[in-house]
This record gives sequence, structure tokens and C-alpha cells, in this order.
Amino acid sequence: MAQIIKYTKKGESLYRFKLYLGIDPVTGKRVETSRRGFKRKKDAERVIRQLQLDFANGNYGKAKDTNVKTFDDLFNLWFESYENTVKPNTAETKKIRYERVVKPLIGNANIKKITPALAQQIVNKLAAKYKSYRQYLVILNSPLNYAVKLSMLDVNVFKLVIFPKATDKRKYKHIESDNNFYSKDELITFLENVKGYNFKYYTFFRLLAYSGMRSGECLALQWKDIDFNEQTITITKTTAYNPGKKETTINTPKTKKSKRVISIDNVTLSVLKKWRLQQQKKLLKFGFNTNNSQQFLFTNPETNQYYPSHVATSWLGTVYRNFPDMKKITAHGFRHTHASLLFESGANIKEVQERLGHSTSKMTLDIYTHVTQNRKQETSLKFANFMQN
Repeated sequence: MAQIIKYTKKGESLYRFKLYLGIDPVTGKRVETSRRGFKRKKDAERVIRQLQLDFANGNYGKAKDTNVKTFDDLFNLWFESYENTVKPNTAETKKIRYERVVKPLIGNANIKKITPALAQQIVNKLAAKYKSYRQYLVILNSPLNYAVKLSMLDVNVFKLVIFPKATDKRKYKHIESDNNFYSKDELITFLENVKGYNFKYYTFFRLLAYSGMRSGECLALQWKDIDFNEQTITITKTTAYNPGKKETTINTPKTKKSKRVISIDNVTLSVLKKWRLQQQKKLLKFGFNTNNSQQFLFTNPETNQYYPSHVATSWLGTVYRNFPDMKKITAHGFRHTHASLLFESGANIKEVQERLGHSTSKMTLDIYTHVTQNRKQETSLKFANFMQN
């Protein structure tokens, strides 16, 4: 018996189901499974029929189990289903974190020989190296939970580990999330240096810092999204890299609230006008006529194709190699910079939330606790000074 349920995720209507298949003739246990993330009800019904057929023929879980030996095999199997349930950029982030951090630790391990002791060693290594190490545990837990559901494993051993406290005495220096932004003076210094080095980079990072956009949102902008008369930018899309297909596409923004219209200052608009002229001249040399509203603001000059979202990190790395004495932040840090300086300028929580496209004010508060805490202290001082005068 199967129950198909309609639910909403990030404003999108999807379907999920929980299915009872019967009793396992070997173990004598009930066999239940669930799936989610279907865009159409009939897609869920098709999978249900296939699962029921596989179970009736005694093939449930066996075909996939035959090819899954290592954790890397398991991750790839799990990822095939996972990437269809989330935004491409979310899937991209998971894939990159796995390839860079998790795979070197456990990728070649036989999933049936991953012991609690080995799991604990891996967790200890992550905790010693990363302050926010639990983000990598999700990448470990999800595939193993999937294996348990498919009866490949009896238990997820990572549920048996002790979670150590993350240490600050790490072998590698990383940018801390609570310091991943520029002060007013630091931002001015960064932009002054980059302006004389590469005007495209300058335009891009100034736009990030003065708008609070995500990198992908900025890279997805077309000139039709810039209203020079009304001094606004309309944000309706983002770039997203699909690691499975190895291609970048234009997708809807992260949430419904991410679709927004924001105001922009005159100086940044002037910079955009100057960049548009430079872009037209550069691309014309490669035979591209960019004098139309559909043209993207930032494209590869040889192909006139929009960039993948991770190009911002590459550009930033180039800048820091040429200016090694500057404070280093991530590309996303320019969004944090914008929010921090907004608060410093006197903007309230609601104003910052709407400008950044957060779903709720709570999300803004949770992310920018370090800034709002300073504002709380300032408020108490204002009250004390008022009472003393």
C-alpha cells in the first residue's frame, strides 16, 4: 500500500510517498521505503509500480547493491536521486564538498567494512580541521541512510560516533564565517585596488558589495534587468552549475523572496554604463553584437556565454594573488559586507531582509548575529545617554 502526499518545498509543489512492500522472506522484517521530490504525481506512481514489481520478483535492492561496493559508489547512487530534489546550485555545493573534503577520507572504503572506529576517526579529523565540520557529516550520513533504506546496510555507523568540539587549533587557515566581511574602509581599499587592476572584476565585486546579491544572481543579470531611469535592478534568476551534466544553466532564485527589485546608487549605475561600453567593444572584436537588452552583464569574451557561479571565487583568487596584503574574504562575503554596512548605516532588520531576499527576518537575524548584537549594545547606550541628559 502506498500513500502519495503533496507537499511544498521553497514554494514548489512536489510529491512524496511511503510504501509498504511486504515481508522480507530472509529476515522476516517488514520492508518499507519512501521517496520524495517528484514534480508530478504520475512520476511517483511510476516509481511505486517499479518498486512493487522488483519486490515481487525478488530483485528489490539487489541490482543496485551489486554495483555498490565503495562509499564513492554509494555517494554517486544517492546523488542521482538527491540532485533531482534540490536546486542545482545546492546540489553543486554538496558535490564540491564531497569531492574536496569527504572523498579523500572515505571514498575508497568498502561500505560493509566501515566500522564505528573508522567513522570516529573521520569525524575527529574533520572537527580538527573545520570549525563548521558538521556540514560534512550531512554528506556522510545521507548516503549511508539511503543504503540502510535499500537494505544494503543494517546501520549507519556515523550515528554511533561522539561529536567532538571543533578546535580553533587547525592545521589550515580558513576564513571564519563571523569575520567574512569587510569594514567600510576595507571595502574602499579593495575596490580602489581592483579598479586599477581589472575593470570587469571591479564592476562585478562593486555590484555585489553595493547590492547584496548572491554571486549567481549577479552573473545571471541581463541588461534588461537594469533600469537606469528608475535606478533599480530586478533579480529573477541565478546561474546554477550541474556537476552531473557538467553544465551551467539559468535557474530560478533560491527562494520566492529571492525574486526582488532593489534600488542601486548613481555611482554604481555609472560604473555599469562604463562597463557596458567596454563589454561591447571587447565582444565586438570576437564578432558579437551585444547592443541588445538580452545580453548578459558578464560573459566569456570568446563565446559570449554566461559564466558558472564558481567563477567569482576564481576571480577573487586572482585579485588576492596580486594584492596579497589585503584581508581575504569569500565571494559570498561581499553579501555579508553589504548587510553589515546596511546595519551600520541604520537600516532595520526588515529593510535588510527584503534587500537580501531572505524568506524571514529570523533568517537575517540568525546569519548576522554578530552585527545585530552590536546594534543591541548601541541601543542600550542610546537609552542610557537619553536618561542621563
